Amino acid sequence: MSEVVNLAYRTWGVREGTPVVLLHGFLGDCSDWSLLAEHLAPEQYLVAIDLPGHGHSRTVPVVKENAFEVFSELLSATLLQLDIKEYVLVGYSLGGRLAMYHAHRFPEGIQKLVVESSHPGLEDSERAERLDNDLSWASQFRTEPLSDVLTSWYHQAVFADLNSRVRASLMKSRLANNTEGTMLADALEGYSLAKQPSLWNSLGSAHHPIIYLHGDRDIKFQAIAHQLLEAGCVLNIHNVSNAGHNIHREQPEVMANVLREALQ
Repeated sequence: MSEVVNLAYRTWGVREGTPVVLLHGFLGDCSDWSLLAEHLAPEQYLVAIDLPGHGHSRTVPVVKENAFEVFSELLSATLLQLDIKEYVLVGYSLGGRLAMYHAHRFPEGIQKLVVESSHPGLEDSERAERLDNDLSWASQFRTEPLSDVLTSWYHQAVFADLNSRVRASLMKSRLANNTEGTMLADALEGYSLAKQPSLWNSLGSAHHPIIYLHGDRDIKFQAIAHQLLEAGCVLNIHNVSNAGHNIHREQPEVMANVLREALQ
């Protein structure tokens, strides 16, 4: 693991070919990609980034205003530190939203964008309700025991396909990686979907190919994937069988094959 100079990161594989830069989701850290790395390294060079407020970047503050822009600048500085000029960018959930924004803000060098179970942006009429919801969760992360909040978090509809064993495993790993909820609350507020610029138009006009993955049990993001395809925003979509919201955890070999194809 690197020291936190810009954003913390972990690498797998040998530095050759096109690097794959990986952005995890809310509550995660770079180790979330370990199962995927087992299928891709050492044939592929992988760089997993810890988002601000998470993992070994937990002391990197999340700026409440312009959080997306600030993150994109942090990511650019980290990639510069790593001497990565051309790469495939992969993002899951929150990481996917940050990846889509970064590809809009700094498209230079991005060979392909791979988005996993992630939202390109809300209509203006939907933002107030989403912000209220995220602020409510942030308050819980700040004031209640983290174990209690995580129990509620992983019983949301988007995680309905998880069985009790997987849910317990997720909660255990999240508790091990996060000792208190203040930074997570800041991340929820700063990176709220309500504050994310709508990226539908920028995806449609992007010069790099965009690939979208969703699980066959993830009905919400299955619908978003088809909307993106119909709008001409993505090159293709992958409906991954026997998977819910988190494909790289549930079907890492399938996702590894999608990335191999993208790298050809």
